Amino acid sequence: MKIAVMGAGGVGGYVGARLQAAGEDIAYIARGAHLAALRKDGLRLESSEGNLHLPQVVASDKPQDLGQVDVVLFAVKLWDVEQAARELQPLLAAHTRVITLQNGIDSVDMVAQHVPRAQVIGGSIYVSAVIARPGVISSVGTFHRIVVDAAGGNRVVADFVAACDRAAGVDCVATDAIERALWEKFVALSSISGATSLMRSTAGPIVGNAESREFLRQLVAEGIAVAKAAGIALPGDFFDATMTKFAGLPPGFRASMAEDLERGKPLELKWLSGRMHGLGQQYGVPTPAHSAVHRALVLHAGGRV
Repeated sequence: MKIAVMGAGGVGGYVGARLQAAGEDIAYIARGAHLAALRKDGLRLESSEGNLHLPQVVASDKPQDLGQVDVVLFAVKLWDVEQAARELQPLLAAHTRVITLQNGIDSVDMVAQHVPRAQVIGGSIYVSAVIARPGVISSVGTFHRIVVDAAGGNRVVADFVAACDRAAGVDCVATDAIERALWEKFVALSSISGATSLMRSTAGPIVGNAESREFLRQLVAEGIAVAKAAGIALPGDFFDATMTKFAGLPPGFRASMAEDLERGKPLELKWLSGRMHGLGQQYGVPTPAHSAVHRALVLHAGGRV
């Protein structure tokens, strides 16, 4: 398949590298020092499942340089969605599908303001990956899962799932219940993002301390209550399963929002705990923990000036 990775940061770079290593035709849209490094030395992936070096990659900061593709893996940060979505047109043919891999529950609607709605495919990804340095993606943990909307058995989506099956280190499934899948990640991620960011800590100490663990439990419980008010039926064991997953995270894990906070970058706060805070107000559901995360971090949401 011909695939363009819009946003070749941690998530996009990881998935793109795995697919390219498996023989897919991948092009990366990046910028700045990261783009320069990709052009000069290729893409390196440092992973607990083995390192990978792709000495030659196609990379550009101009989508029009790449031509039309089968799939756009749309992996930019949420604050970049509007601008990046406006730049997609040169990549799109009638059959092209844009698979959104953003956090939260809003990216499909955001992208669909600039791309025909039928060509936008909701997706959810569970990968811990960051740009360690220009041209180098670092991924911790062994859980690398993508869930995408089956879109009624769309051929391009099916081909993408098959491509992931051929690649090492990527597990992709298609679902007919993408809204619930997006909410499952939204509730879990907003909780661990809020905890690791607000506490300036990694997962190990948080789940290992009774007080900090209780705050994390409160974040998850609030998210479940908001989901119920929004008409989303999460699995009955979702709370216990989520807390078990958190306990099983590498002790040094912290969410990407905490990484961005540490580096002085803009935060996805508006679409995570900030969104929970807003939805709680909308539905009349108390969200004191998520509201605390939102209010404590809002002054940092734009990054360091």
